[in-house]
Amino acid sequence: MKRIICAVLIGALFFAGMISWGLRDAEAAAQASSIIFVPIDNRPITDLYSAQTMEQVGVNVLVPPDESLGGNSDDGSPDQLWNWLDKAAGKSDVRAAVVSSDSLLYGSLVASRRHNISEEVLQERVKRFRAFHQKHPGIKLYVFSSIMRTPKQGSVGGKEPEYYPQWGASIYEYSALKDKAETAGLNQAEQNQLDYLSQFIPQEVMTDWLGRRNKNFAINKQLIEMARDNTFRYLAIGRDDNAPLSQTHMEGRKLKEYAGALDFTKLQNMPGIDEIGLLLLTKAYNDYNYKMPFVYVEYNDGAGKNTLPVFSDERISATLEDYIRCIGGLSVSTTKRADLVLMMNTPENGRTQFAGSDTNAMLTTPRSKAFADRIEGWLNRGKRVSVADIAYYNGSDNSLCSSLRDSHLLYRIAAYGGWNTATNSLGYALPQGTLAEDMDISGKDYLLTIRYLDEWAYEANNRQTLSAYAGALGPDALKTKLADIESYGSKLQQEFARKNLSQYPGAANATMKLPWERFFENLVILR
Repeated sequence: MKRIICAVLIGALFFAGMISWGLRDAEAAAQASSIIFVPIDNRPITDLYSAQTMEQVGVNVLVPPDESLGGNSDDGSPDQLWNWLDKAAGKSDVRAAVVSSDSLLYGSLVASRRHNISEEVLQERVKRFRAFHQKHPGIKLYVFSSIMRTPKQGSVGGKEPEYYPQWGASIYEYSALKDKAETAGLNQAEQNQLDYLSQFIPQEVMTDWLGRRNKNFAINKQLIEMARDNTFRYLAIGRDDNAPLSQTHMEGRKLKEYAGALDFTKLQNMPGIDEIGLLLLTKAYNDYNYKMPFVYVEYNDGAGKNTLPVFSDERISATLEDYIRCIGGLSVSTTKRADLVLMMNTPENGRTQFAGSDTNAMLTTPRSKAFADRIEGWLNRGKRVSVADIAYYNGSDNSLCSSLRDSHLLYRIAAYGGWNTATNSLGYALPQGTLAEDMDISGKDYLLTIRYLDEWAYEANNRQTLSAYAGALGPDALKTKLADIESYGSKLQQEFARKNLSQYPGAANATMKLPWERFFENLVILR
């Protein structure tokens, strides 16, 4: 019975893909070499690294000029992006466009959280999606949008409205209680706290915060309608950093209700946002090439599939299913026909921790060694294996990576992800793992080396050392002595590579940049 159901599902999905793309002849296939990509901003992980991934499978990715995208101090230019998009769509070899609605409507992901754009201007920009589709009907439009995050802390890197450092924690608590009131009900103490917060938080703060969110919510409903009427080939709505009870979760829940019967072949509403650009690039590639990767998933011992990661409102198994569907894949219960074995390094107790904590020591543990042995077992059976390293957030599990190094597995696997939130990491390990089938060894290893230098070397280890070094240089060192900091950071990275990544000789010559003049992310430069 399971085989029959699976066959029916596969057939339905394949038929839907045939309708959406149409029958293509050999000449059209040979010309389909470019995908337009408008990322949410110009961070390396959301922009450059996503494009580089697709380039390793022979796709030419057209990305807007850096100056039109949102940066650390620049919210981006929607009008410039729309003009660029229209021109790029005129190229004869473009068959798909993967675009961030946040960039095209607000300027960037960060701009969506703090803009003061009028309703009239936003509505004019929303209309341009339909105009684009009518002008370029041969280009399949893949759109990703965000539901604004609801940070628990007031201090979140200066990327929220100016009042958030003072009122953010109270706003989060208020929204969590409102969400719970609608889903489970409140006891008297909780109701009293909600009543107190309603009076405690200044009205002008709540008016500004909710006003911006209401605009975003209304626009997401309009985007859902465009997915419903086939303006879009596909719409992904990402719930930016959130929690099981929060304004983000509440809005996500209501948008799911609004979407109704619109199924996963047209729409996904799921946790995460930074990684969704790469997921949709992968989906566009798979759709055009009639690929449906079969993915077998195996978890580390302990909580496994029931892990509830920090910055997510659902268990990792639910997110994983959404992500597999998002790229046009199918999860399978055995490895017999699996194209990819996805190994999920989950925390034993189901609670993800900060990678910079003392628990993340560079020591091989029996648990990590056993997990590495399981990875090696699948590799020895001829399976392609990808590793989603989500035991920690903001960096790799040092013990696991050490075990992979000691067992000479770092470059036998197809892909690795461990960079920030669990969804971020999964959103790289899954698509890069499935795409590795169409990469040559050098391309696969190049992407792996970037991941190891970014997530293992920098995020889990050198980031803390570099931050302390900059602190000793003075309070404004990131602005006044950035070159010195980047030079020292490059030396740290090269030393780490010599000790741990000797299988890829070029890693020892890698340098780094801090493109947003902060320590949260770095740009890996491999020569």
